[in-house]
Amino acid sequence: MRVDTHTFQAPAFYERLGFERIGFAADTPMGHGEVFLLKRLST
Repeated sequence: MRVDTHTFQAPAFYERLGFERIGFAADTPMGHGEVFLLKRLST
């Protein structure tokens, strides 16, 4: 499962749920960043 959030929103929340950071886009919006997270689901 992949989610994205902004640095001023909830990246720590998702990391506590077991998501790992897989990417980052700087200055989206200006002065902040967009964080891309991934959590592998068991089958």
